[in-house]
Amino acid sequence: MKKTLIGICLILSFLGCASPNKKNHTSKADQYQLAMQFNNLGAKYVNKDMLDEAIMQFKRALVINPDFAEAHNNLGVAYCKKKMFDDAAAEFKLAIKVNPDYCKAHDNLGFAYRCKNMFDEAIAEHNLALKINPKDLEARKNLDIANEEKKVYEKTMSYQTANKGIAPGSITGYNQYMRGFLDEAVMSFKKVLADDPHDMMASCYLGHTYVMKGMLDDAISVYKEILTNDPSNVIVRLNLGDAYLGKGLSDEAIHEYENILKMNPGNTRAFYKLGEAYAEKGLLDRAGIMFNKAIVSNPNFLEAYDKLGMVYLQEGLYDEAISLWKKLLELNPASSRAHFSLGLAYSSKNMTEEALSEFKKTVNTNPANVNARYNLAYVYEEKGMIDEAASEYKKLFDLNSSAPGKQGETVNKHEEPEKVIVIR
Repeated sequence: MKKTLIGICLILSFLGCASPNKKNHTSKADQYQLAMQFNNLGAKYVNKDMLDEAIMQFKRALVINPDFAEAHNNLGVAYCKKKMFDDAAAEFKLAIKVNPDYCKAHDNLGFAYRCKNMFDEAIAEHNLALKINPKDLEARKNLDIANEEKKVYEKTMSYQTANKGIAPGSITGYNQYMRGFLDEAVMSFKKVLADDPHDMMASCYLGHTYVMKGMLDDAISVYKEILTNDPSNVIVRLNLGDAYLGKGLSDEAIHEYENILKMNPGNTRAFYKLGEAYAEKGLLDRAGIMFNKAIVSNPNFLEAYDKLGMVYLQEGLYDEAISLWKKLLELNPASSRAHFSLGLAYSSKNMTEEALSEFKKTVNTNPANVNARYNLAYVYEEKGMIDEAASEYKKLFDLNSSAPGKQGETVNKHEEPEKVIVIR
């Protein structure tokens, strides 16, 4: 799951800076600000996978402000990352107790329940999140996952009870895989395959687990072995293509996606992935055709609109790119990424006012997007608005100074902002 933590204040300080005498006179506003600082420091530790340090900072924030809903939520997220799902659920519940309409806390609580096989409770929480915010795409996706996991879990448990078809080790491995215990999952699937080398479930999920661990060569080997026995398996062939693409082997990926379309000419995912592979090779015309086909097949395919817009932008087809990103914003008005891309397209057409508006919307939604801030400052400078440009350049400098090494990632990925982490 794309994931960021709430960050309200970017200036960090430490509780130890206040003397005991001054502490007694600290106003509620100062206490709130200090709690925010600890919360944000914890958020930075989470982003660096320094979970123990993050937990300590969130707890410090909560000592100062026990009703800090976002800190409870973020502490729950850190616990989830450590597989401490009972503790995580308790924190999400505290966040909801403080703020019953906290959409993301409900969504995250649903995730914690899913990890405990409490699927009915998980589905209820995801539904509550959507009731609070019907436009929350992450909550919608998590609800779909919960429903699907419930079906798979009930089916596998039924098979296990009847002792038909699915090896108990595969069920164990699947549960480990879904919860992120990847090393244990590999061992479970390998044990099943040692007894039955043709066990399809164990083979498929062993490949998926290797992908999650970044062991793409091993995943490719597993997927190819499956396809030797079952060449018409579209899902496995898609996974093989994705593994090739992950290694930068665009030609091999293209071969797999094209094979899928020969067997299943209307496969939306194959259109999209083939477009990605063509774009990776610089074959923009072909990439554009594939992304267009993906959109025709699924008019709500947000990623396809975005990728096709980038193809058009690279080809100099600015009007076409603008039209696509406007359509994307109709489908997802909260997308800061679409606003930023639209700003680039307007800039390319020298439509300064329109570009300025889109870059403003981007930084209002995602203040840490340094690329958007740079472009906003540049547009101000081009318009002769020197004071505004200087202000943006200063903010840009402050961002780069406060988080060296992190801004490149934000620029390249155009990360969508979220107030809290949403775990998928």
